Amino acid sequence: MNWINTNILLLCMTASPVAASSTQLLTFDWEDINTREVVRWEGDTAIVQHGSTMQNLSCKIKLDTKDIEAAIESYGIPKSWTSITYTDKADLQKQQKAIQQKASRHGIKMDDNMDKYIVDYKWVINQSTRKLRDVAKTIRSEARRNGYRSRRELVGAFASFVQSLDYKIPPDRRQNEDGEEILTVGAMVPLDVLSKQWGDCDSKSMLFASLVQSIDLVDVVFIVMKEHLFAAVDLRPEKDDQSILHNRDDWVLIELTDAWPIGRVPEKHIDSITKNKFDIFDLN
Repeated sequence: MNWINTNILLLCMTASPVAASSTQLLTFDWEDINTREVVRWEGDTAIVQHGSTMQNLSCKIKLDTKDIEAAIESYGIPKSWTSITYTDKADLQKQQKAIQQKASRHGIKMDDNMDKYIVDYKWVINQSTRKLRDVAKTIRSEARRNGYRSRRELVGAFASFVQSLDYKIPPDRRQNEDGEEILTVGAMVPLDVLSKQWGDCDSKSMLFASLVQSIDLVDVVFIVMKEHLFAAVDLRPEKDDQSILHNRDDWVLIELTDAWPIGRVPEKHIDSITKNKFDIFDLN
């Protein structure tokens, strides 16, 4: 997960080429880590029952390349918007507010101090759910064919699906068709993550949230720390689950960058939560 100061220039990268066909047919094979039998946890290490295995899942997903292109182009703001010339503090605030209003229509906003551009997670997810609904139904159908019934089991299928995608940090900028630099704050829209089959912590978390919320499976919030982001879902905690209290309810934590079962995240992140070094972003 990256933030970018308004006065920092980083390397840019061209957008990925579009496939010759108007559709992409992708095959995904993954293991659901939530289906192994854990005897106990010793810190970040799971002691697994001897002979325990994980459920294998597989599905084919069709994506419209025009939808992918449109989603990519809709997100991010021209770098030229981030250069401000002002006469006094009042003029600066006026221009920052104007940029904030324009950027909000493209998934980017400024932080509370108005000196950093950050991802508008809610905007990105709201823009993505409709286009991902059929994808989510396909994953849910595959899970149900393999005996998944409870809401928690289905959430586990989606979490493990997203975790199976490669972890890779995107650039902070891309170039549009006209060669103009577009600020993306190091995030990718969910359709782009799905198409490329990789993303970083916030990009993969936005894909997860878009998928589960597109079929009203579970509500999601993001736990945002200085250098990381993970999710929490509105599920009843089970034994050994790590959770957080939000809006007078327990939300179960989910790490989506790598294969972690529902209710477990690295101990270093629990330490940050204990020290209150985090923010909660509501997505509804």
